[in-house]
Amino acid sequence: MPSATSPAPFPVKKRDILHSDNTRYLIMDFNGEGCFGKVAQCFNLIMAKMVAIKIHKESDDPTIQREVGMVKAVRACDPDKKNIVRFMENFRFNNLSCLAFEMLDRSLWDLMEERKWEPLSVSEIRPVTHQLLFAFEPLKNIGLMHTDLKPDNIMLVNHKDQPFKIKLIDFGLARPASKVKVEMIMQASAYRAPEVTLGLPLSECVVMWGVGCVVAFMYFGQHLFPGNCPYHWMKAMLHLLDQPVDHQLLTCAYSDYIKSITV
Repeated sequence: MPSATSPAPFPVKKRDILHSDNTRYLIMDFNGEGCFGKVAQCFNLIMAKMVAIKIHKESDDPTIQREVGMVKAVRACDPDKKNIVRFMENFRFNNLSCLAFEMLDRSLWDLMEERKWEPLSVSEIRPVTHQLLFAFEPLKNIGLMHTDLKPDNIMLVNHKDQPFKIKLIDFGLARPASKVKVEMIMQASAYRAPEVTLGLPLSECVVMWGVGCVVAFMYFGQHLFPGNCPYHWMKAMLHLLDQPVDHQLLTCAYSDYIKSITV
């Protein structure tokens, strides 16, 4: 019997069948796990096709409702033509919130790991970058910021048959651009724009910074900026970009902290 301090087992397991109003899904395996829950590889028993289902541990978390709202808004962008993952439906099963998406191949991070971090060639980087920029265009048009761009959230569609065709996934942390405020922490630390760290006004420019960091990751086979220590991140940024100008230091939300580590 599990101890009082051990985590409770996940409520669903392989070979379970999830029911929605439209179909039934047989859980074949689990792809990944995060603080939100798990991603399951499922077989749609009505449509006879594989799908990916994001299963949340918490059923009433407001972040789930926000994510549902975001993926429904993104669905209007014609995902198949815009390099964005196709959202199919959301439903509840045994009080669990489930989001069904098309099944994709593997992440850019997985690909680089399989290559033992060997950098991609420019001819391989170019189409990935083009498709990323193409994916962000409709998001800008509907006023959404992804805010969590990183290699894990860039999926290869079918690398064997369609090399380097990608789609953008995971809109759980997406935000309306109009609601993005100074001092709001976003982006994985290695892909975080300087204005986020400095506490400066934010815009879609932070997304373009993330794109640049992804391009560098593909080119070098490693993060351009360290992601495990704010001090070393700042040191690397200053080395590449020099110290922020005086008016930025005076107006940023974290001016005292920045000055303390740049003197």
